Amino acid sequence: MAAYRESFVVYVASNPPALFWTGAGRLPIAADAVIPAPMVALGAGRLINIPDFQQLINGTAERLTFSFSGVSNETLRLAFEEAASVKNAFVWLGRITFDAAWQQVGPIEWEALFQAREMTISRQSPSEQSVTITLANGDTARSRAPNNFFTDADQRRRYPTDAVFSHVAGISQGTSRRWGPR
Repeated sequence: MAAYRESFVVYVASNPPALFWTGAGRLPIAADAVIPAPMVALGAGRLINIPDFQQLINGTAERLTFSFSGVSNETLRLAFEEAASVKNAFVWLGRITFDAAWQQVGPIEWEALFQAREMTISRQSPSEQSVTITLANGDTARSRAPNNFFTDADQRRRYPTDAVFSHVAGISQGTSRRWGPR
């Protein structure tokens, strides 16, 4: 029976860059297309949740929240000191697989690219703290107005003598109107 052993890797392109994995201890990671030089990933503890994420399609942006529990004191210190530099940094989420002896098998498979919005530290109990990072896929900070349909009534409300849209009512799907003089 096959055993699937995998962890997630989070690379934050802040200044300085941060690299975490969802395991305990330190994990050496080789350079690849995302990570510019070999680094050591810090154990981010137990991943409380990893929400489903989608690819950005038709301008629909999404906001995700990842929470890590049982993080080490070093990870807490780095999260507290570097929280300001994480805002708006690019964040890559990847998956790494291991063999039965917990040795890395193959390169990291980078699943998604996000942008960090904020990082917070919370305390569940006196002995356990968690780090939460909010990520966005696309621009979630602004909204766009809905499409506007140009009608003669709308135009006359703004400009009573303007008749530029007087023929709009005669145009519908499947019809066309020649432009220019008749």
